[in-house]
Order: sequence, then C-alpha cells, then structure tokens
Amino acid sequence: MKPLVWIPALAILAACGSPLPQEDPAAVGTADAVVTSGDTVDVAFVPDAGYEYFEGTTFVLGSEIPVGGVVDDAALIASGDRLRVWTDACAESFPVQCIVTAVEVLD
Repeated sequence: MKPLVWIPALAILAACGSPLPQEDPAAVGTADAVVTSGDTVDVAFVPDAGYEYFEGTTFVLGSEIPVGGVVDDAALIASGDRLRVWTDACAESFPVQCIVTAVEVLD
C-alpha cells in the first residue's frame, strides 16, 4: 500500500519542477549574440522560418524568467544555442519588443 501513496506524490513533485509552459512557444530560433549585465541577459535572436515576426528582436531575460532545457539559468545561454521562447505582450515595433515569460534551451 505505501508505494501507491508515494507514486502520486512523486508525480506531483515532478510536475511542479517544470517551469516551462505547456503551450507551443511564440518563437523558435537561435541565439545570435548574448550579453549579460548584472541580473539581465540580452539575447539577440535569429528566428527560424515561420517565426519571422521576431526578426531582429533582442529578448531581455531577467533573473525571474524560468529557463529550462540543457541549462537552467539565462546567464548560461550562449551564442549559437537553439531556443524556444514564450512571450506575453509584444509592442508592435520593428524589431518587435516582447515580454518574455519562459525560455527553453534545446540540445
């Protein structure tokens, strides 16, 4: 009987450990240049085909932004890393300026 109690508890803990949203990301592409200044990381972004809306965008990642995948800290993102980015509101400008809500660094 005890294993039945632990299995659901482990499943709940595993779900809580994932900071990334379940929905599809707003942008997929590559980090072109990365600049760290204090607690902020600026990521110049090159979007994949189909995500041209984000052409020329620099995503600003504060320490509060969840980062997952192969790294768990925005300061560890490097030029050339493949990214999935989730955003909230975007200012209609060129380049577009978006509030980032989460980032996943791919293999």
